[in-house]
Amino acid sequence: MNKGIIKDILIILLLSITVFSMVKYLSELKARYRIQSSLIKAQDEVVVLAQEKQNLLQELGKEKELKEQLILKNAGLKDYLKASRNKIVRLFQDKAMVQASLEDTSAKFSILKAENRILIDQRKRIYMENEQFKAKLNSVVELKKAIRELKVNKRNVLVSVTKGNRGFLVRNGQPTISEKVKIEVVPAQTKE
Repeated sequence: MNKGIIKDILIILLLSITVFSMVKYLSELKARYRIQSSLIKAQDEVVVLAQEKQNLLQELGKEKELKEQLILKNAGLKDYLKASRNKIVRLFQDKAMVQASLEDTSAKFSILKAENRILIDQRKRIYMENEQFKAKLNSVVELKKAIRELKVNKRNVLVSVTKGNRGFLVRNGQPTISEKVKIEVVPAQTKE
């Protein structure tokens, strides 16, 4: 009996060890499946994160290119702004010069208008005098009086001209009747 009880105890012990091992094996198997599924999820997340990293790196590269393009465009715009400022300064200077020229021209035009008005008035006066002379010289009596006046004026002019310089000297294209001219004569040196 002892052998039967020991055998039963041993079988029970072996059965309990087997059941315990099976339960332990099943729990380990479940843990393994959980770990494998967690590993698969982690690997999927790693793949997704790697893809996101690749996308972010591409976006970062595009952003860098865009930034470089913007820097170049900004430099071009700065150069254009500088050139525009220089052009505006030149335009203002040209405007000031044109305005000064316009004011000068306007002043000259005003002077010319005044001179033109004077010339028109002189022309009218001369025309009126001419008409008076025509009316005066149409009669024989008036014509004789005019001839006598001219003879008297001619004598007066001859008297005033003969008082000063009897010759006629010209200096720089101008007559020197009223000026005194000093003429020096220097003998030429001869070789002996």
